[in-house]
Amino acid sequence: DRRPRAAAVRAPARTAKISKKNDDSTRRGDACVAHATKETYASFDDMIENSSVPVLVDFYATWCGPCQMLSKDVLPKVAGAVGKDKVKLVKINTEKYPNIAGKYKVEALPTIMLFKDGKVADRIEGMPNAPQLIDRLLYFLQ
Repeated sequence: DRRPRAAAVRAPARTAKISKKNDDSTRRGDACVAHATKETYASFDDMIENSSVPVLVDFYATWCGPCQMLSKDVLPKVAGAVGKDKVKLVKINTEKYPNIAGKYKVEALPTIMLFKDGKVADRIEGMPNAPQLIDRLLYFLQ
């Protein structure tokens, strides 16, 4: 296993630039294609604690094939089905932010976590298909 262990690496404190899905989206069939924007937060914790809606975080790495499939195939369908007004989608590159990955013990990729009220409400390691992820999110968003 050649993947770096995020828990063993400490990055210096810095302002995180975290990509999230914004309100600019277009429809293709039944899928919603969302355009990412970068926003700056004081910290990851600040973002998840002060979000007005639950935050779905996709922990990924650029070299991870399933992570790329998740971004291109699954997450756009989830955004279209669940609605951008009900959940905020955020991607965290574990190689750029190993301190965040280490804090949440991300050891497998992709790892998807749902944060509600600043706390982890659900965690999925591996690649779910769109219907599975949609059903799970809708359950936790009730």
